[in-house]
Amino acid sequence: MIPVDRRKGRTTNDSVYLKRITDPDHPAFGQRGLFCAMDNAPPGTWLLDYVGDVTMAEHQNSSSDYLCDYGEFGELSCDASAYGNESRFINDFRNTGKYPNVEFNLYRDATNGELRQGVYVKLANESREDGFVGLRRDEELLVSYGKGYWRSRVGNLTDFVYRLPGRPMPETRRPSYG
Repeated sequence: MIPVDRRKGRTTNDSVYLKRITDPDHPAFGQRGLFCAMDNAPPGTWLLDYVGDVTMAEHQNSSSDYLCDYGEFGELSCDASAYGNESRFINDFRNTGKYPNVEFNLYRDATNGELRQGVYVKLANESREDGFVGLRRDEELLVSYGKGYWRSRVGNLTDFVYRLPGRPMPETRRPSYG
């Protein structure tokens, strides 16, 4: 079960909130995204953990859209399809016209030693956005799902990506895929 008050878009974490995407040019138009609730979240700020069913990578459900590689060597998989938290609403940056601004990083919980997959604001030197200073209130959290994720779903990535970061929506809008 996802711990979210759907009436208000509130989550169990004060640093983020859920919101329906109303921009018709956004690839997730009509769906939900995860947004920054903090006035300023500088690069390197931990926002929340990616939570789900942790299994050995070879036993993962490869058809799930909510998989995240996990573990120090990618030997585990965290799948938020059956249960998880609000982190499962983080969208991919492709075709939004923006760069990724968050990333997944492993850390060890200081209280119990558990290995966790945290969602962090990208470091300034790892961001492709000039002058990146972190997240501001109401900015959507965007991550890179990875080329492998998209290749397995759409095939040719070159044909799939139609809106590059920092560029306006092309006049031809979205291409049709069939």
